[in-house]
Amino acid sequence: GEFKQIHVREEEKLELTKLVSRVPIPVKEGVEEPSSKVNVLLQAYISRLKLEGFALVADMTYIQQSACRLMRALFEVALKRGWAALSSKILAICKMVEKRTWGSQSPLRQFGSIPEVII
Repeated sequence: GEFKQIHVREEEKLELTKLVSRVPIPVKEGVEEPSSKVNVLLQAYISRLKLEGFALVADMTYIQQSACRLMRALFEVALKRGWAALSSKILAICKMVEKRTWGSQSPLRQFGSIPEVII
């Protein structure tokens, strides 16, 4: 329900297809599916991939803001219910979204001023 208004536009399909091959976690759905678009754009945001289309940049911003809020809400629910293992996993995902760094990458990546070759 949160991303109902996200639709795949015809002019975005080519760029989404390119992004699918560049994101680290494989996307099973086709690029025509809105859920696939949300998945790809969130992974692209965390991976710090550059986008070309203005509409995709706007959608990515909306998805990023919503994902942060949703992850924090899920974390709170899991924490209140005493689900420690789930709370830990959701917190890790929340930190990945907020810091734009995958869990397997160096924490230095969150600092934009450090050159990529050093990291």
